[in-house]
Amino acid sequence: MITIVCTTNRPVSNTRKVAQMYYDALQKMGLDAQVLDLKEVDASWMQDSNYGQNVPEFEAVINRYVRHSEKFVFVTPEYNGSFPGYLKFFIDACDYGDWAKKKVALMGLASGRAGNVRGLDHLTGIFHYLGSEVYSKKVYLSQINHSLTDEGEIRNEVLSREIEQQLKGFLTF
Repeated sequence: MITIVCTTNRPVSNTRKVAQMYYDALQKMGLDAQVLDLKEVDASWMQDSNYGQNVPEFEAVINRYVRHSEKFVFVTPEYNGSFPGYLKFFIDACDYGDWAKKKVALMGLASGRAGNVRGLDHLTGIFHYLGSEVYSKKVYLSQINHSLTDEGEIRNEVLSREIEQQLKGFLTF
């Protein structure tokens, strides 16, 4: 099972549209995938689970989306030169061993020109610290506001091929 993580809690986000594109691409390849949209994870579940036993709602999320998945695709918008704090809050609320020996692919998006290069570097360091393996092929989607149609389709064919190449390589990683 591959879990695609929409790493923001912002409603109606471009991040969610891109996460859906990854899901659709994996379905076309005939693979089992699921999307964890962090806007569906209540902050109080994480807060109440952060320093002790997980509350049942958060435990259910972790069991379904983290512990029973071996591979993850993190679709990550740029927030203030890095990644969303809500994602860090989520990772910190998980048990330390939940991420060990997992394989991770990263995709960054931003309204600016760099496609969240720094944020993905920060996230790479965190996942290495937690014992995860991060796939070397990262995808950077710059100028997101001009790159997607209203329906969430990528206007740039080169970028579509990059996503496809990333996924094909990640499947054998």
